[in-house]
Amino acid sequence: MQTQAERAESLALMRTAAAELSSAVVGLSAQQLTTRYIPTEWTVAQNVHHMADSHAFALNNVLIALTEDRPTWRDYEVDGIAALADCSSADISGSLAYFAALQHRWVRLCESLSDAEYARMGIASWGEFSIDDTVRIYARHTRKHIIQIGECLAAAH
Repeated sequence: MQTQAERAESLALMRTAAAELSSAVVGLSAQQLTTRYIPTEWTVAQNVHHMADSHAFALNNVLIALTEDRPTWRDYEVDGIAALADCSSADISGSLAYFAALQHRWVRLCESLSDAEYARMGIASWGEFSIDDTVRIYARHTRKHIIQIGECLAAAH
């Protein structure tokens, strides 16, 4: 379990995640968004679309863990979804808006949870995780992809 201070830090990161992601991509051209600058990495657009998709799956898993006893969480193929045509699109506006709404909803939910609710567990293909674990992981997930976006754009020069 996270301490109260660690949980507060996680929620602070979640509160700013959407603005930080938007700032990382503001003003980029369609070409900058859709060029694969590093052969083994996603494009900037794929990273943005992934953030919305990934956080939607994670929030859904948290909601299931709050309403079911030790549920099996739904997994998904991230690279397969990233390869879909809409994830290759330079139109990232919907994913940015969706991500912002998800983060807002998730933070509000987390602010209402008791310690017992944070301790509720879900079973994923990669192990067993509490809601608290999931919040800690996803609070830092955005920063990881913002770094990846920066590396992709740096490789363009």
